[in-house]
Amino acid sequence: MSIEIEVSAFNNAEGKALEVGEYGAEVAKEYADKAFEYAESAKESKNLAEAWAESNEPPTGSETRSAKNWADVARQWAESDADPDGITDVKSAKSWSSLSKEYANNASKSAIASSNSALNADSSAKASSDSANAAAISEKNSANSETSARQSAENAASSLEKLETVELPLKADLASPSFTGSPKVPTAAQGNSSQIIASTSFVQTAIAALVASAPGTLDTLKELAAALGNDPNFATTITNLIAEKLDKTANAVSATKAVQDGYGNNIVSTYATKTEMTGGITKLSTVASTGSYSDLLNKPTIPNKTSQLTNDSNYVVQDTSGNVTIAGTLTAAKVVNAYYNDYAEFFPRGGETETGDIIALADGGKECYEKATDKSIMVVGVHSDEYAQIIGGETDENGNVDIGKVIQNYIPVALAGRVHVKFYGTAIAGMKVVPSEIPGVGRAFTEGDKEDSVVGRIVASDSFQNVRRVKIMVRRQ
Repeated sequence: MSIEIEVSAFNNAEGKALEVGEYGAEVAKEYADKAFEYAESAKESKNLAEAWAESNEPPTGSETRSAKNWADVARQWAESDADPDGITDVKSAKSWSSLSKEYANNASKSAIASSNSALNADSSAKASSDSANAAAISEKNSANSETSARQSAENAASSLEKLETVELPLKADLASPSFTGSPKVPTAAQGNSSQIIASTSFVQTAIAALVASAPGTLDTLKELAAALGNDPNFATTITNLIAEKLDKTANAVSATKAVQDGYGNNIVSTYATKTEMTGGITKLSTVASTGSYSDLLNKPTIPNKTSQLTNDSNYVVQDTSGNVTIAGTLTAAKVVNAYYNDYAEFFPRGGETETGDIIALADGGKECYEKATDKSIMVVGVHSDEYAQIIGGETDENGNVDIGKVIQNYIPVALAGRVHVKFYGTAIAGMKVVPSEIPGVGRAFTEGDKEDSVVGRIVASDSFQNVRRVKIMVRRQ
């Protein structure tokens, strides 16, 4: 925005004084203040213009593009080999140029083909004259061909008579053929149960598979029958013989009772031997006086890591990624090594957001949150992926928290600490940051902005002007 202010000063020739009329010090101060406001507004407009020129995102919301984006779209319309700007079934200037070149090449080829056709027509006329001469010669030759055809017919009749009387009787019929000599057939794969002819090789292989590795004395049905005593009721005979034997379980019960005391306890595993008692008494006096774990005879294993514990609801649970879940309240004197920088809370999601976006309450009846602008009713914080601790969200039916699923419905918003935020314009350490007219993007605080819209203060300066991420201390007003 360009503002021009014209101030006229008149020199009083007689009094040698500058005539300012009614423009006194107060009016001059007022103009100076107004000029400062215009300068700040001009600076803000400059930053916005640079966002319109260079931003990779919609400068003032959806369906808007910066000059940089339009330049890329223009390049696509000029040079892209694919559909420019994602529009289906359209071509770039480069594509049309290639297509025109192809059409020109095809037209050139067609012209050459037409020239060749004219030459062929001339050749055809000459060939027609030659064909007339050849026809006269063919007429003469046809008489000779007639004589040859008659001879060929006589030879064919003789060959047919030989085929019917001599050769056909030597062939086998398709239905129920009778073979002589040693006819051969293909050998089918083992396990084939179709009705094709089985070769001797197929049969021999099947017999070998049946015998397999049976011993020589049991590789025929006769030998198997002899081994079973030629008894057709072999199974019944064996069952009856087993019934005549003594029950082995009775002996086993007697043997078991022999090593038990009157209460059924196993004597060997329940009572110590004399040697064990002698050694135990020696150690008993020592451990009784020292109470030391090292003086115990049978030392129990003391777990030294979580995986050695049998977990229940009161233990620490660790998944394959190293994430730890604790059921109940965690109390600690000090927590260290959380190298990320901010404290965050899950806020209900009201729209798509990205890391670094300034987040504000959406203007509606239901509590949800979205990208902030200079018109937002309440700024709450910054979308963060750098949080050292986060609260809120929701659990599944088993009481567990799945961060990946929670982020689909909630925005992780940094409420305290240091975090990177989207910003355009010069960044100066200590400068307050408020939402701009670009959704989610911040700018420098200017006179007239509301203090409760300040999302934080810049902690690292830079001189860039484009939209980028700068580090701020959240809510340092």
